[in-house]
Amino acid sequence: MLKRIILFIPVIILLGACLEESSEKLDKKAFTKIYDNSEFYSSFYAIDLKQTSDGGFIILGGKTEVVKEGGVSQNVNSPLGIYILKIDQLGNIVTKHEVEGYTYPIGKLNQIGDNFYFFCMDEGTNAYLVNIGLLADISIVTPLSSTLTLPLASGLDNSGSLLLLSYDNSTQETVISKVSTTGTVSDESRFYTGAESPIDDLVVNHANREGTQFPFAVGQTSAGKYFFNGFINYTFSLVFTDMSGDENITGIVNGQQQNAGFSSVLPISGDSFAASSYNFGFNFLMPNTTLVTNGPPTSVTNVQATGFSFPELESNAYVHAIRAILGGKNVIIFGSNTKSGQIGLYVYDETTGEFLSSKYLGYSNPFEIAALVQTPEGDIVVSGTTYIAGRLPRFCLIKVPKDEIKD
Repeated sequence: MLKRIILFIPVIILLGACLEESSEKLDKKAFTKIYDNSEFYSSFYAIDLKQTSDGGFIILGGKTEVVKEGGVSQNVNSPLGIYILKIDQLGNIVTKHEVEGYTYPIGKLNQIGDNFYFFCMDEGTNAYLVNIGLLADISIVTPLSSTLTLPLASGLDNSGSLLLLSYDNSTQETVISKVSTTGTVSDESRFYTGAESPIDDLVVNHANREGTQFPFAVGQTSAGKYFFNGFINYTFSLVFTDMSGDENITGIVNGQQQNAGFSSVLPISGDSFAASSYNFGFNFLMPNTTLVTNGPPTSVTNVQATGFSFPELESNAYVHAIRAILGGKNVIIFGSNTKSGQIGLYVYDETTGEFLSSKYLGYSNPFEIAALVQTPEGDIVVSGTTYIAGRLPRFCLIKVPKDEIKD
């Protein structure tokens, strides 16, 4: 009996080691992380996500606190501060970082080399550029060489330079600008939104996160056309321009005031796009559509007729779209929020527009998507906001193995 016990002990040790190793491999392939916080009177909202060269991730987000006077809560939130998490490849927190004195960070979190850049505001609504490194533990805040106010969206052009979409409420103009990593504004084009209209209040309330959140966007197509998704001439529209001057429009897809427009725009090649739209509460996905970037005006209503209606998404849903490779096939993945409080992922063939598969994320608490990326290994990682007990907003990070989506 003694011999049996002695022989059995190493087996148990080896089995335990195998289980730990298997668990670590599983954690690398799939996990759901909710980053709770002991600050009961604080709320945390995810904005964007990027993977870093060490296999981890950076989550850009915001933080609000309940305003107190004399130790008594006033049931009013402070302005949205800047809150950043650096996460390792298993989803564990490496660093937490707050950028003091600045508010209302916007997406995207743009990577240039080993640094990441995003825009924010000061108390006077002026735009600033923020630079963080791979560990996201130090931030450098840079003023812009020209005064730009109310930043709405950012992106990169084909040369890797920063683009900023902002709003000048003193002149009622949407502004698209090129900005260097040192804050130098080199080019700028302005587009009139319309006088004595509700647009001004809608944009200001959006920037302050006090009203309807619109899917503002800015970028450049592979053919070199700049575009922005924003307000012009009283309407939320998709505008194409060569940025050769103010009001220089080469193509435009008109929405219907603030009630209909594009909810995501992803250039594919030339005039081919993957896009989504909203229309008086309804949602449409267009995995493969052609837009007029140089020609007469068109309507988002006509474009969405080429796509698929998705009644399961929440009214006028925010949609995020990425290009990915699954099973050796080029695909488009749309991510959005469902009426049931989950995050839905919808996969389409990039070439044919054929629907391939779907995946639903989230359980128990409501989940809202902020961004999604594909890792070099092919897995999909989604960042977002979940509500603990249905009322405490916290960051979440979900990693889905590629085979789960492909199948």
